[in-house]
Amino acid sequence: MTNIQIQSLTDSKGKVLENLISDNGTGNVKEIVEFIRSDGYLNTKKQFKQVLLHINQLRKFYDSFLKVVNNNAEEKEKKIQLLMIKANAEYAAKRLRTNRFKDFLSNRIDLVVKQNDTNFQNNLRALKLHFEALVAYYPKN
Repeated sequence: MTNIQIQSLTDSKGKVLENLISDNGTGNVKEIVEFIRSDGYLNTKKQFKQVLLHINQLRKFYDSFLKVVNNNAEEKEKKIQLLMIKANAEYAAKRLRTNRFKDFLSNRIDLVVKQNDTNFQNNLRALKLHFEALVAYYPKN
């Protein structure tokens, strides 16, 4: 896998794409986990150290996302909160060098935020399932 970007979270009927929640098919969630985990190396004191997004860091983003999903705010407010999660991922990527996770989350949030009322709810639900599967398949460090 060389690209983590996707064009849609759902099929033409509004159902979550199966490969985003299972370990079957091309671009499945297990492949995405491996791609995110192989993000890169950090040069410290003339030694290369592998940089990993730890499960607790991933869970913090997932918990923030769940707060947005579960709150009773209007759609516009939820979109603003999702964009703040995207901004936090950008900040974390600079600190922790987790660029692939940032790209993953940014792409998925953009897909949700750019939708109208009906599609917004379907895509938000699909992203919730996709993110949940990512956390489930993500190994403990």
